[in-house]
Amino acid sequence: MATKDVKISFHTLIQHMWKQKQEDEEKEFPFFLMGDVLEYISSFKEKDKKKKFYDLRDNKFCFIDFVNKTELNDADVAYTGVFKSARSDYRPNLINKRTGNERTNPKERSEGDIEKTHFLVKISKINNEVYLFLEKNFMGISSTVFVNYITQFTSAYLNSIDQKRNFHILKTDIMMNNFLTEVERLTRTTLAEIYFDKQLLGSDALNFSNRTVSLRKDIMLTAKASPKESITEVGIDFWNKMQHKDSLISRVRVKGVDENNNSILLDTSLLCKQEFVSVDLDSETGEVNTTQLLSRLQKMAKDF
Repeated sequence: MATKDVKISFHTLIQHMWKQKQEDEEKEFPFFLMGDVLEYISSFKEKDKKKKFYDLRDNKFCFIDFVNKTELNDADVAYTGVFKSARSDYRPNLINKRTGNERTNPKERSEGDIEKTHFLVKISKINNEVYLFLEKNFMGISSTVFVNYITQFTSAYLNSIDQKRNFHILKTDIMMNNFLTEVERLTRTTLAEIYFDKQLLGSDALNFSNRTVSLRKDIMLTAKASPKESITEVGIDFWNKMQHKDSLISRVRVKGVDENNNSILLDTSLLCKQEFVSVDLDSETGEVNTTQLLSRLQKMAKDF
């Protein structure tokens, strides 16, 4: 059976609150509302499928076909699903590769070939993050379209419970290459975080109380840049400190933007994750096996 290596992109989803006053501090949180929004979308009946449609450019549209929820552990939840997209008002003739013969396309102009884009959203209370694992499909749905679609239905969901949206949804791209190289490529670093063992609180360095038994193993220290400033060197210092022998630092995360103003998240704990999964192709349609791909994504999420 033919197989295909499917590329998976990694992102986080963030809820960026709108400021009430210009002098207010910007606030961002993991987009934990994502689960409620996905369940709201999946609540539409088959007869109301068109209510899930979202129009794109060039007569293309998309919608989430289905969503399944899985409890990964006591604190983490995964939502697997499939986007379907198609381009209407385009019906050229068909040509046979083996014979060269052409024939009229039997589909109607309002119909289009379905392109599937598989995804998994992991809502992790343990890591305090909302992750998006998205199939990279040139003809399918991009991460930007995913966020735009979710934004529209977040507003619809909040309206259904008599609330108004007072935030926008951001995504950051999780890079998988050499950490230090990627940090140096950022044009501006806005935030740097280090995670260190809780025993540091009772060490000679801080001399805190040793009553830390109720604390989680890792403690997080966050450094934020002043407006329009960059703290790239701070992130590099964190990384260098982690490389020292007997360092209590277990993880470094850096957020910033690249030369194209794309939001980037760099995380030392994710550097070794694979970006491809191998799945079977349907012998009749040439499509990837949905059940198999979603299963691969779920395994990836459990190990993430």
